[in-house]
Amino acid sequence: QKLVILDVERDAGSSLAAELDRLDLPTMPGLFRKGVMACTGIEFCKLAIVETKGRARWLAEELDRRLPGFDEEIRVHVNGCPNSCARFQVADIGLMSALAKRPDGTRSDAFLVHLGGGFGDGSGFGRKVKGVRVLAEESADYVETLVRRYRARRGADAPSFGEFVRGLDDDELTAFATPEVAR
Repeated sequence: QKLVILDVERDAGSSLAAELDRLDLPTMPGLFRKGVMACTGIEFCKLAIVETKGRARWLAEELDRRLPGFDEEIRVHVNGCPNSCARFQVADIGLMSALAKRPDGTRSDAFLVHLGGGFGDGSGFGRKVKGVRVLAEESADYVETLVRRYRARRGADAPSFGEFVRGLDDDELTAFATPEVAR
């Protein structure tokens, strides 16, 4: 998910960066694009039940567009099955594939939500938000709502998203994290 190009002449750096941008390999991606990870998903994995790579790309683009002034990298990992190739448990926002039933009775791709995972100081697995199943096509709305709620409630000491979420009890976590969801 990262690319390293060696032995680039100093005066060729800006033209190389422009060419990479043209190829949709930006040298300065938005915060959400930098923080999104996905497994191979249904396209290449027999265990996956939803498409992940395209969904993760769309999600990052949507969030970078919708939240242009956001100043904190929030890691969003999108996983196609419980095996955790994209390590949804250690993401700030982990989305694990599921299926949901729509009001008309049809089934749809969806995600279970895990919040507050991380590495380093305060490391640990994210907690599953009980009773929440987000339809895949509504995942950008859901994550945007989470980020906006966090921004509104984080306070003057401005803890990170992960610290903020880890400070919530299960009832607060569910209330914080449940805008409109499929159940």
